[in-house]
Amino acid sequence: MKTIHNINLGFSQQTFDFDQSYPQDLNEILAFIDCWIADNDHAILDEVISHLAIQRDKWSTTYILDSVNTLFKDEKIHFLIAGKKYFPENLQTDFSKVDRSNLKFAQRRETFSVIKTHLSDPDQWKFVEIIKPERIKESDLLRAQVLCEKLFGTNGGSSQNSLCHYLRKHLRKWNSNLEKFRKVSGQEQYPGTNEIQDGLAVTRRLLDVHDPFEFIITFINEEDRLCNAMCNFIILENFYSNQIYTWDILLKAVEAFKQNHADLEKKSDVKKALDTLFTILTDPRPYSFIEEIPILISIVKPVNDLIIEKQIASAKALAFEKIEQIIDKIVNVLNKRNTHSDMRNKTLYPLQSIKRKINAASSMQDITVYLEEAITEFDYAMDRLL
Repeated sequence: MKTIHNINLGFSQQTFDFDQSYPQDLNEILAFIDCWIADNDHAILDEVISHLAIQRDKWSTTYILDSVNTLFKDEKIHFLIAGKKYFPENLQTDFSKVDRSNLKFAQRRETFSVIKTHLSDPDQWKFVEIIKPERIKESDLLRAQVLCEKLFGTNGGSSQNSLCHYLRKHLRKWNSNLEKFRKVSGQEQYPGTNEIQDGLAVTRRLLDVHDPFEFIITFINEEDRLCNAMCNFIILENFYSNQIYTWDILLKAVEAFKQNHADLEKKSDVKKALDTLFTILTDPRPYSFIEEIPILISIVKPVNDLIIEKQIASAKALAFEKIEQIIDKIVNVLNKRNTHSDMRNKTLYPLQSIKRKINAASSMQDITVYLEEAITEFDYAMDRLL
């Protein structure tokens, strides 16, 4: 790209009514720079111009550069070149009326030359960092640093922009983890839904503020909610990282125990353990009781297993009885038709096979399925024989 010669570094010009879009464009560019700095901690002139030129076809590179220059002259942004901050007040000087022997004249002349050189030459844009004016009061910055250390363990940085970047990085991590927790909690009977929603509300509110000054003021004003969110986040992170496996065991166990609830309550110690499990399950903040879950389940499960074992034995006996009745009906038909042995074996084999499956079954559901298979086999057999 060619050198741009018409860079105006003098006083900012007033924008008249015939060009109403210009202030709106300036606000849009400033908002873009705010977002860029908030997400990256810094904005390089070359990157800002490149991204804006791609996003907005109607804006030429010269127009974007002129707009950035106007924001600089209006004290909306500052430039950092080779580690040195440049402010617009250093440029707004009528050199014809200044004593050229004055040291300040020489300094301002040098500043003018540096900025003009870097803005006019596209190859130099990558060396120009755009920074936001440090407007936060020291007392507010200190409050924000203290709160930052309370929440995240360190003060986050000594400047407004570095602190803002640090806080946003950690709040985005909070927000991302809370979103993961929210997706899990919405699928099953998991605790923490209200705390997750409260945490997401405060992180989203802060992350929606991109201007560093406004962000830090909002951060300070949300201190109580942030402290609550931090306490909840620590608990939630521990639960969804370490305790959720125990909670899944609880969910499965309670579901299994429901079927025999009445029989389980007949023993006082089992009833007490069972009631405690249901209480933990419905507690909005059960975290301190989760360690008790395996012990409580170990009290209820053996009794429940014994009940199920008896139920399965009873179901098997009933299923055998029904299959024997089915076999007797088929044998009567086979006898009446004087069927040869091969045909008899072929007809009865599936039912004998189902009996072996039932004998090895370990659940009521399997027994029910096998019994249905036996009834289907009976229908097939009778269709062939009659």
